[in-house]
Amino acid sequence: MMKNKKWLYVACIFVLWILSSLLVESSQAALCAFRNPDKNVYVLFPEATGYRSVVVKLDKKAQEKTEKYLGHKLDFDEVGEHTFYLILKDKDVIGMIRPHAERGRYGIVEMVWAFTLDGKIKDYKIQRSRERGTDKVKRVEFRRQFRGKSLKTAFTEANSKKINSKLFKVPKKSERICSVIAFSAKKNLFLYKHFFPEYNRNAEEHTNEKPQPNPEKESQEK
Repeated sequence: MMKNKKWLYVACIFVLWILSSLLVESSQAALCAFRNPDKNVYVLFPEATGYRSVVVKLDKKAQEKTEKYLGHKLDFDEVGEHTFYLILKDKDVIGMIRPHAERGRYGIVEMVWAFTLDGKIKDYKIQRSRERGTDKVKRVEFRRQFRGKSLKTAFTEANSKKINSKLFKVPKKSERICSVIAFSAKKNLFLYKHFFPEYNRNAEEHTNEKPQPNPEKESQEK
């Protein structure tokens, strides 16, 4: 009897440990680090010679604008500072990288988006994921469906975070992670346009607004 109670106690401790790690991870979803940028910058942009990190702040007005576009509330930790990476060829900016995390069923999914200067997706990488089907969405066959897509693309179904299966071919048993990626693409293309109209030649095309003065940006070149 005592032995059974001991194993029950150990099992409860293990479950609590797993749940606590997921909660901590989930609470830091927007704070996605760019793991190994000195390698991955040049994987995503082989012609690059350097990069510069830029920290921008999403204020209340920008939050409301973003949520209106998405049709969904942002996570509480997505209001505040965000980090982007300007990709350089010598002194010229040739693209943008945006590390981002979205909540999945089994924790956060860490992605790195590569954007061109005409407001399109160049590619993406999955840094970390426990979701079912992760191996499938890492494959070039799936990733190429996002290449060249822009804010004109209906990444998700109307008023939903679910991936638009009429536009994207979804691998079997991987709809959830595909939806996470599609919603992240939609969100980060919008934030890219909002924060960096000077590096996005199609910035005005999707909003019919004049570019606003840029927020203060802290930058660090490497």
